[in-house]
Amino acid sequence: MVRGGQDYVPGKAFDRFVTIWLENQDFSAVSQNSDIRSLAKSGILLTSFYGLTHPSQPNYIASVGGDYFGLNHDDVVRLPTNVSTVVDLFDTKGISWKEYMEDVPGPGYMGVISLNDEGETDYVRKHKYGLPTVFRGPLISFDSVANNGTRLANIVSFNEFEVDLRDKTLPQYSHLTPNMTNDGHDTSLSFAATWTKNFLTPLLEDPSFTNRTLILLTYDESKTYTKPNKIVSILLGDAVPKNLRGTKDDTFYTHYSILSTLENNFALPNLGRYDVGANVFDVVAKTTGHQNNNSAVDKSKVDLSVSYRGYLNSKASDRLPIPYPNTLLLGAGGPVLDDIKRAWGVGQKTPYDGSGRVFDKGHPPIYGDMVQNTPAPAATVVPKSSGGGRREGSYGVIVCAAVMGVLSVF
Repeated sequence: MVRGGQDYVPGKAFDRFVTIWLENQDFSAVSQNSDIRSLAKSGILLTSFYGLTHPSQPNYIASVGGDYFGLNHDDVVRLPTNVSTVVDLFDTKGISWKEYMEDVPGPGYMGVISLNDEGETDYVRKHKYGLPTVFRGPLISFDSVANNGTRLANIVSFNEFEVDLRDKTLPQYSHLTPNMTNDGHDTSLSFAATWTKNFLTPLLEDPSFTNRTLILLTYDESKTYTKPNKIVSILLGDAVPKNLRGTKDDTFYTHYSILSTLENNFALPNLGRYDVGANVFDVVAKTTGHQNNNSAVDKSKVDLSVSYRGYLNSKASDRLPIPYPNTLLLGAGGPVLDDIKRAWGVGQKTPYDGSGRVFDKGHPPIYGDMVQNTPAPAATVVPKSSGGGRREGSYGVIVCAAVMGVLSVF
């Protein structure tokens, strides 16, 4: 299939996926903003979409790597080349991709920060309180991208997005990160929402952009760390049927659903991590025939506020080796990537079972033997304990359930 002079791999529900990430706001506040409400009328509001932990960086990493590996900070981190990403999955089909980072100084820029002419922060790789140090692009922390010149050259600025849009050469996967002003990190919810509406409105009116395109507008994490990590996310574009525009979908999703949806739509292999079992966006699943986990769940018991132990944890006593992927898992698009099978083998203990369970520090991953998953495992819920975002205990098998309701937005 050829679009704009380049080959596109046809997808089952969409041919192009565009995701735009904003920063650090609670669902309850964002859902009342007039600009966001206006955008939601053109798409599907996902009312049970959760960030995976705090702060920002682990959520970005999880969306392309299928795990955040215990990360609980925004410092520069590196994951070795044997940790695969969505890019490795794309390569199996020749699916094009780019990350568009507003105000990044040049293709493949690996510095921590970029300032504008007024000395204000435009692009940052990571952030700490009082310092412009926040991770902004999901792929730069993976050596399989950072140490590969061809892949690194696909991390570009918004200027290139404008060129690709004009020339009708946008890739099939685009991750867009506005600068620190426009994403709301250094400004406010209302500023970022207005910028987003002004940015998206002309794009949504451009058939060459929206045709066979699914757009995900989302936030990385919630603002309030002591509440469940619920964030506003909206699906837009022509891949959303007209009869579903202005509706809500109450299915449980996390950033892992980005991976499972892409795998399902393009019949891609999986990473053998938490991408397997994550719910596919219902509007896509209805087209592909994929069966999400439809067991009932009380989503008020989900709280993803504190990172579990892992390889990237800042606390030495909470660091663990990188978990073995479960190379026997069957994902929404197919089996585990062959390169992952060759690199990691079988037989090791792993926390990945394809059940769709979610974890945090109080409900840590459970390691077990590598076994092949079965479709739509039953879900159970453990009663919620006290303590806001700092709870102890175990979730058991959580979630991935709920049926889309065709309702008026807000």
